[in-house]
Amino acid sequence: MDTFLHMTFLWLHILGIALWVGPQVFLAVVWGPASRQIADLPTRVAAMRTITRRFGYLGGFGLALVIVAGTYLVFTWRDYYAIPSDAEFTSLRFGVWFIIKMNVLLVMLAVVALHTFWAGPKQLRLYEAKARGEAVDEGALRRARMVSMVLSVLGLLLTLAIMVMGVMIGTSGWSLQEV
Repeated sequence: MDTFLHMTFLWLHILGIALWVGPQVFLAVVWGPASRQIADLPTRVAAMRTITRRFGYLGGFGLALVIVAGTYLVFTWRDYYAIPSDAEFTSLRFGVWFIIKMNVLLVMLAVVALHTFWAGPKQLRLYEAKARGEAVDEGALRRARMVSMVLSVLGLLLTLAIMVMGVMIGTSGWSLQEV
């Protein structure tokens, strides 16, 4: 197997992770608290829409890199580590942890999808209505903000757990041992 090609895809995978995690950390840890300092609600809402959209594109591109490069890496791992083709995938720690990692990835994607397509837009709609001077149920706005925050933090924690599992299976000495 071509080591240069493997390292290129590994680098793309890690770059994708950085582009995926960076916006999550920024939005959850920096933007959320900082945005509450913007007293003018229409300005805050406009900034929220712009920032979340742009970071969404960046994170989406990163996630696409993770999936493309990760797919290449998983289909070539046997060759790279010189694992015999008759070795059972789940007989090695690599296989077991990879399966766990992919299941956590699916849960994380579901959480992120809930936030991206439901909770985030709902919160933004309520804030936009309030910024236009419309009557908004403050309890509904508080709940929407709380659901958005919980989903954001949960998505970030799941992403970090996936990263830990990636490091575990990337440690060839440990991950290539039999279960």
